[in-house]
Amino acid sequence: MRMSIASPRLPAAALAAAALATAALASAALAAAMLLAGCAGGGGSVPESPTTPPATASAPPATPASPGTPTAELAIVVVHSPGQAEQRWNLRCAGATSLPETTHPTPAAACALIAAHREVLFPPSPPPDRACSMLYGGPDVATVTGTDDGAPVARRFSRTNGCEVDDWKAAVPLIGPPGNKW
Repeated sequence: MRMSIASPRLPAAALAAAALATAALASAALAAAMLLAGCAGGGGSVPESPTTPPATASAPPATPASPGTPTAELAIVVVHSPGQAEQRWNLRCAGATSLPETTHPTPAAACALIAAHREVLFPPSPPPDRACSMLYGGPDVATVTGTDDGAPVARRFSRTNGCEVDDWKAAVPLIGPPGNKW
């Protein structure tokens, strides 16, 4: 004798609701994975420490300089919040050594950073899938203009998302800490 077990049939509305719930869960899982990837720094140029940005191939190659010959001549302007006075410095370096004409508050550290990590001034183009957290770091803005080893420099730093906060941290010896704490 053949036995048949009847299975209850779900109404179409219940099946549609289950499919919609599954799609919502998959979307939420994908969004969480993208957020975690952005926070972890994978796939971007997020340095592990403020003074050791990652090496990239986008910075022009440095050439050795004669002692006293400037390799970097930069103007740095930092505004920590709208309406606050600008901080302005000139930085002149011969390789990792600062030259006497500089007005930067920590010229030795700034010159050493530029000599060792030129990508701070010449960042690579971010990958199109670079995920940045929406972590607002503050209103600080810094601009660095001039030349480094003959290459024009026009670099802007801000703290409007997680990636830019990390870029600022990598450049602290050059642009200073956020919030006018120098």
